Amino acid sequence: MSFDSDFGAPLRAYGLPNVPPLTVGYWETGVVLGFDDTDVVYVHQGPLLAVPPGIHANDVRLTPFGYLPAGSKVTPQDNDIGMPLLPFPVTATISWVNLYGGPGHDLNDPIYIAQLLGFTTTNDIRLTNVAGKPPGSKVGNLDLDLPKAFTPPWLPTNPNPIAGIGGSFGIVAPPLSVQYVDANGNNQYDYPDDVYLITGLPPSPVVRANDVRLSGPA
Repeated sequence: MSFDSDFGAPLRAYGLPNVPPLTVGYWETGVVLGFDDTDVVYVHQGPLLAVPPGIHANDVRLTPFGYLPAGSKVTPQDNDIGMPLLPFPVTATISWVNLYGGPGHDLNDPIYIAQLLGFTTTNDIRLTNVAGKPPGSKVGNLDLDLPKAFTPPWLPTNPNPIAGIGGSFGIVAPPLSVQYVDANGNNQYDYPDDVYLITGLPPSPVVRANDVRLSGPA
């Protein structure tokens, strides 16, 4: 919101000297084969099949892992570091639902990691609070936001989908849809830096109202 302490904070694109690109993938925990409500989702630094493979320190959890909440960052001491990551289907996007029919995305409109085009489906991931369900929760079969129709594409100020994340590489596209605030000023992404989903067009040099915190504050 416009009165929050991080409103107007300068944003940086994720790039060198970090290891681009940013990707989104999930750790198949093996409780049930195939993506399900036990699998953990991450914003990951570098290709999903990078060397060394697996979850890296400072990757961002988009769903909880045990007592570690959505929005937390992986540290070298955590049990999920190094675990393999898999891509979502080619249809996967970051999309939003226009609940009240306004001209663009606003504070009341929920955002999801959507597995399919068109409507919310079971195990889609909420990136914002939806009817008391917190960011990082997954859509269940009896939840009120199943199914909800995603907003038609290519609004002039708020794109839908906001980003694509599907395919064999899981690359966030366009890359400026996810940026970070360089909190300690060392010109690269690391643990103190908060990560944001940029919801409007054109991409802004600063955090704006309705941008979504994917991590932090660390």
